[in-house]
Amino acid sequence: MAGILFVANFIYSQSFRVEVTQRIIKFIRHPLIISVFSFISIFVLSTIFAVDKYSAFWGNIERAEGLAGTMFFFFFFVMSLLVFEKKDWLWFFKLSLFTAVILVLGEFIEFFRGLEIRPGSLTGNPTFLAGYLLFSILSCLAVFKEEEHKFWKYFSICAFVLSFLGIFLTQTKGTIVGLFLGIVSVLIYSAIRGKAVIVYRKLNLRKLSLAILFFLVIFFSIFIITRNSATWQKIPGFARLATISNTDASIESRLIAVQSSIESINPAQNGWKKFLIGWGPDNLILAFGQYFSPELSNQQQIWFERAHNKFFDVLVMNGMFGLLAYLSIWFLFFRSVLKVKIFSLINLSLLCFGVSFLVHLLFIFDQISSSIPFFAVLAFTIFYSTNDINISKKTEKVLASPQTDNKGSFLVGVSLVFFVIFLSFIFFRNTLPAYFQMRNYLSIIQNFNPNVIESKLDSVFAPFTTAQMDIRKDFLDGVSGNYGKIDVNTAERLFEKAISKAEDYIAKRPQNFLFLISLAGVYSNQGNVLNNIDYMKKGEKYFRQALLFAPDRPDVNYGLAVNLIYQKKFEESFSILNSLDGKIILDPNLAESYYYYGFTLWSKGEMNYTSSFNNFEKAFNLKSEIYNQHREESEGIYTTFIQYFYNTKDKDNFIRTANRLKENNYADSASLDKILEYLEKNNAWPKVDFE
Repeated sequence: MAGILFVANFIYSQSFRVEVTQRIIKFIRHPLIISVFSFISIFVLSTIFAVDKYSAFWGNIERAEGLAGTMFFFFFFVMSLLVFEKKDWLWFFKLSLFTAVILVLGEFIEFFRGLEIRPGSLTGNPTFLAGYLLFSILSCLAVFKEEEHKFWKYFSICAFVLSFLGIFLTQTKGTIVGLFLGIVSVLIYSAIRGKAVIVYRKLNLRKLSLAILFFLVIFFSIFIITRNSATWQKIPGFARLATISNTDASIESRLIAVQSSIESINPAQNGWKKFLIGWGPDNLILAFGQYFSPELSNQQQIWFERAHNKFFDVLVMNGMFGLLAYLSIWFLFFRSVLKVKIFSLINLSLLCFGVSFLVHLLFIFDQISSSIPFFAVLAFTIFYSTNDINISKKTEKVLASPQTDNKGSFLVGVSLVFFVIFLSFIFFRNTLPAYFQMRNYLSIIQNFNPNVIESKLDSVFAPFTTAQMDIRKDFLDGVSGNYGKIDVNTAERLFEKAISKAEDYIAKRPQNFLFLISLAGVYSNQGNVLNNIDYMKKGEKYFRQALLFAPDRPDVNYGLAVNLIYQKKFEESFSILNSLDGKIILDPNLAESYYYYGFTLWSKGEMNYTSSFNNFEKAFNLKSEIYNQHREESEGIYTTFIQYFYNTKDKDNFIRTANRLKENNYADSASLDKILEYLEKNNAWPKVDFE
């Protein structure tokens, strides 16, 4: 909408046309703009040569970081440069204060009601909230500096305090460390340039900054020495900082993800194209599936679709060229801030935000609540630094030239029209229909009425948008999970429709191996329940297809092994499970991960249970329940092997399986001991009634 209005005004208003063209000439040579344009250009190139081009272009609903989504952020960056004056930037920051206050108040409500230990408020994620509140602190300082009205002065102070407390309440370690380093950088900068700034009588900013730095060093030293004290555990933020160590599961998993990132762009293994321009936007999950580190199984089994480090995200998705362009944005951002001649609170707030947010991104990835602030700060920095420096005589001459209104305006107009058409295509081809599809789907299935679903559901499957993965997968899981709860004939028809739509999705998106795994699990389970060998074989086919993308994932191998048991292919199934190491499969610390990604939950359609893990107590109870349930299932698998190896007189594998069950506290270990003892003493098989 902004683009359409902008183009219309550009065409019909000569004064606006001249003003915009002159702004472009004024800003176009700014190094920071050049670096942003370079990064976007490489982003486009990575999309063109991506492994999964659909994902690279459209992204997905959850992240919206494909080329389509990124172009909207980029357009916001361009529009703010071409439209915003100083008063507009001030209003932008003022409105951001209201956003921050609403978010923090929601955070406080969640925390003090005991709903969340680490509240995320309306963002749904404490880390995302913490990242936005860093931008809020910048907004508070900008409003306090530039606004003269007392209401805004006081409101900015209140919002600043709330934002500061809100960051600690999220207990996001990377953001808290980033905020601390941001403050330190401001103090160092003030100590260097603050000699002439008098704070109070003979106390200048340099002396004050050095004094605060000294205090922070003492405080931080005391914290390090006493971090195991119970006192720190009572203070939000410090409690999690005190637990940081080289054995921290989240840190270890991120370090392993970094290793996988480096392997995935190794030119010796993947060629120079992936090294230089990456796998493509939103293709990181493919890279991590291919280069999944088995060591990660010791930490967590989640599918890493991001490296939880923005710089390695860029490296994998956009290659070395993309990373260099992205790093140049940060380098030129700091250069622009530090080159501003006027020493003011704006400089300090930009510097603090830059350092804090940079450190924050070392532990997380971008999404909409951080991408908009990031591009906004870049545009504001360009505006602020350009107005501070003198325009070159050459630029002044170009701005004054009457030709500016001709050639320049024509080129600008054509570019803007093309850009708006492109964004309109994205919006009307995907964004808007995807929204209506999802809304209609949720209304149709809310009570899971089979008659309503049969009569109305076809309307949500076209056109093919980014919502189709979520819709078709949820429909598939829902039908399989409710198969025995509705009329048999209706259940059969709904199931056939569900797998038909799932097969159609795989035909269009063969590289979406998460969907492949889900479909494989449903086929495998229904094949076993209905004794349908064709379903079982299709399940096996899709599990094997998924393993081409993620060959070392234990959970995918586990799903295939269970499928082979259903088909009575015991030898191959046992070989797969044996290669995984049965101790890992029955490890109580990993039970919820294997159960979550393993065959049972895929087939039952319970993929959303992890949302309850935000509540620690509930998570503990759920983990215990899942572990017991998974142990029962796993023991059932191994007792099946016991019977098979007994019937085939395979002594070695019988002993191996029996020992594995005993190692994992099998309830009937005494019976196994008797069988093993008889085998050892008589070198013959005893008669066993397995019933």
